Amino acid sequence: MASGMPTLPKTTPTAVAFVDESGAIAQDRHFTVGCLKLSDPDVLLRALMKLRDRRRWYNEIHFAEMKPRSLALYKEVVDLIVANDFTFSCFVVDRTQGDPVARFGGPWIAYERLATQLLIASVRPGELITVLADEYSSPDTVHFERDVCMAVNDRLNRLAITKVLRLRSNAADGLQLADLLTSAATFEFRQSVGHAGQNSPKAQLAQYLRREFGVQSFLGGHRDARLNVALYRHPQS
Repeated sequence: MASGMPTLPKTTPTAVAFVDESGAIAQDRHFTVGCLKLSDPDVLLRALMKLRDRRRWYNEIHFAEMKPRSLALYKEVVDLIVANDFTFSCFVVDRTQGDPVARFGGPWIAYERLATQLLIASVRPGELITVLADEYSSPDTVHFERDVCMAVNDRLNRLAITKVLRLRSNAADGLQLADLLTSAATFEFRQSVGHAGQNSPKAQLAQYLRREFGVQSFLGGHRDARLNVALYRHPQS
């Protein structure tokens, strides 16, 4: 390395953030963008791999496709998350209370803005984060990876996000865990307006997750050391 070239200390904090969503941002009343951040992703992901091997269960963890026979397994996955070190944050959109699509002019830019704000709030001082985001079809004019990375770094005025990569959720257990948390948090909001049942396996898992985290309800938002469920609102004029 050239003399005088600045280097980062070996102790520089690093993390991986997994960004996923629940619902269709262009049409659903409730839509949520979630961010699961792991400082040591290998610990939780290895534990999940061992659970898969023990149960001989290698299906994708996908809240929307959960069946009654898989409820017990999903609860074990929740137990693994609870037992490990992580932070999770999400923006829950209720389109009747505030519509980011209308505010920002389209679903793609709305999704980018929500993801950007989540990441800005998730970065610790001096921390470097690699972001893995769920893949979804978008026009060629949409540059989610580049735009989110630049927006976060510009806002924080430093290198905070090293790269953003989109990939299929079935290729990354971390994205599947982000889906589980994001969807389970959103489910209660859908229940509150009669858009989801009270006794389905999804309802049972959402209730189980809240109980294991010691949260009575997410409907008014919730924040503690590991969870930040925020309700999207337009800023006051």
